[in-house]
Amino acid sequence: MQETITEQEIPSLAQRFSDKVVLKVAKIINVEQHPGGTMLYILTLEVGDPEPRQIVSSIVPFYKEEELMGKNIVLVYNLKPANFRGVRSNGMLLAASEAADEEHETCEVLFAPQFEVGTVLEPEGYDAPEEKLCYVKPDKFFDMPIYTKDGFVEIDGKKIGSQGVFLKAQVYKNGVVG
Repeated sequence: MQETITEQEIPSLAQRFSDKVVLKVAKIINVEQHPGGTMLYILTLEVGDPEPRQIVSSIVPFYKEEELMGKNIVLVYNLKPANFRGVRSNGMLLAASEAADEEHETCEVLFAPQFEVGTVLEPEGYDAPEEKLCYVKPDKFFDMPIYTKDGFVEIDGKKIGSQGVFLKAQVYKNGVVG
C-alpha cells in the first residue's frame, strides 16, 4: 500500500529555510580590493566568533570602500566556502536588486544597523536552530528565494528579522535578494 504525503507533512519554504540557513549580522572591519578581480572586494567581518571571518563579494561597481567600512551587514553564515580567484570566501552578504534585473546591474547591500553583531535572523515565527547547522551549498540556498516586498526582506511571505525587528531594503523595496 502506497502512503501519500499530505500538505501538512511537507515543510513550508520558510521552515526549510529556517532549518538549513543561518543568517547572521556581521560588521565590516576591513575592506580591500581583490588583487585578482576588479569587481571583487575582500571583506573582513566581525561576527561574534573568536576570529574574524573573510568573504569575497562582487560589489566594487556599486560601493566605495568607505561606504562599507564599519557597517553591519547580513551574512549567509553557513554557506559552503568557495575560492574566488585564489581567495577563500566564508559566506556571502545579502543584497537586494531590482525585480527585473537579470543582468545584475543593480545592487543594494542590506545594511542592518538595527541589529547587534552576531544576531541570528530568522523568518517571522521561527526560532534559530539549537544545533550547529551544516554548510548549505549555493544552489540549495538560491532554491529558497528571498525577496523584498514593500521594503521588508521576506521568504515565503514571512519577514526576516529578530525579536520583532525586521530587515529592510532602502532602495529596491520590491525586488530579489541574493
